[in-house]
Amino acid sequence: MQEELEELFILLDRLFKSCKIDYTELLNRDIDEKFFDQYDSVRIVNSFLFNYSKIQDKMGQKLFKKVLLELKEIDNVDSIPLRDVLTKLEKLNILDEYMWDELREIRNKLAHEYPFHTQEMINNIKSALKGYEMLKQIYKNIKAIV
Repeated sequence: MQEELEELFILLDRLFKSCKIDYTELLNRDIDEKFFDQYDSVRIVNSFLFNYSKIQDKMGQKLFKKVLLELKEIDNVDSIPLRDVLTKLEKLNILDEYMWDELREIRNKLAHEYPFHTQEMINNIKSALKGYEMLKQIYKNIKAIV
């Protein structure tokens, strides 16, 4: 089990590293209506959102359960619903369930955004930037406890 967790950490470290590059670039730009007129801006957003989504998927679908298994908080990764996983992680002070719900809401907005609603796109990018900070904190908490 430890090997699987280490491999997952390596993958997530890479995703976070790539995401941080785009995150930093986005923080240094004015994200407004004209922002989307430049191909480079759109490319950076797409790269950031791709990595952001992959991080969230890997954490929610694999990392959380593997961490709980490693800490002997659960016996089987297949038999526990995500809500119970989140509750256990909250008891370990890794995250609070509200935070993960907020991250899922950001993800849903990104998945259902329409390219001709510029202000919605701007708001979603800004939400994802905040979400990235939350994901980093959760990941930092996990690494500190495992």
